[in-house]
Amino acid sequence: MKINPFANDFGAEITGVDLKDPSSEITERIYQAFLDHQMLVIRDQDLNPLEQVAFTERYGTLEWQENVKHAHPDHEKVLVLSNEIRPDGTAVGVVDAGDFWHSDSSHHEEPVKVTVLMSIRTPSQGGATDFCDMYSVYNALPETTRQKINGRFGIHHASKALNPRVKISENRPGAKEFYAMQAKERPMVMQPLVRTHDETGRQALYVSPRFTLGIQDMDDTEAQPLLDELFSYITSEDRKFHHRHYYRKGDLVLWDNRCIVHRAVGGYARDDIRRLHRTTVVGQRAFYTA
Repeated sequence: MKINPFANDFGAEITGVDLKDPSSEITERIYQAFLDHQMLVIRDQDLNPLEQVAFTERYGTLEWQENVKHAHPDHEKVLVLSNEIRPDGTAVGVVDAGDFWHSDSSHHEEPVKVTVLMSIRTPSQGGATDFCDMYSVYNALPETTRQKINGRFGIHHASKALNPRVKISENRPGAKEFYAMQAKERPMVMQPLVRTHDETGRQALYVSPRFTLGIQDMDDTEAQPLLDELFSYITSEDRKFHHRHYYRKGDLVLWDNRCIVHRAVGGYARDDIRRLHRTTVVGQRAFYTA
């Protein structure tokens, strides 16, 4: 097994390993690389849904899937991400998954720690995922901004219907109804704007344009410009803190949602199939320690 770090040690490629039944030593080495580099691309894997579940469970308890109708038929905790549409007009998987910058399940009280994506089909063009290193973003903030946000809480919610910074995809059948239901049924969740990583102890900015709607106990006249400032580090075109991954068939990609935000880039035709299988590991409640 070889670990080849990307630039600035943000992200790494792993080769020469078979994850169908890895040893405990390999499992531990991969997890340490995960903590060291935040995002890993493990090449040349061929895991079926049950094998992917078995590998993911080595790192904790699997998260339940909200989009249960898009769960894989072989296992209810494997979510299908795909632009495939059945003849009856229904979607095989989540069509608009990850289309805006976010950290997975930050709208849950106990957000996701690890996300694992198994690349099953890749389109002829497009279909990449962007990642942003939120350790580095936090370190790059002006001291005055850090003082404003340390110890404060952001307001997170799952529904796109409540978020003017995003839009609902027209390519996803039933999307407007789905997000309208979420807006009515799901509570707001408070998360620290700055998150202390529970294993590394490092500080990371913990906000996203997709899920962070406001700041607790701060009027929107002050909160929204402050959020715009924070989001600008994520959305910046200079890509100083970014890595873009172009999938190959057989790539298994995993990342640390405690210190990374990500987005699906798109750029592929509706009939040019992109399919990934997603499993996620629940973490602990986010916290900030000065």
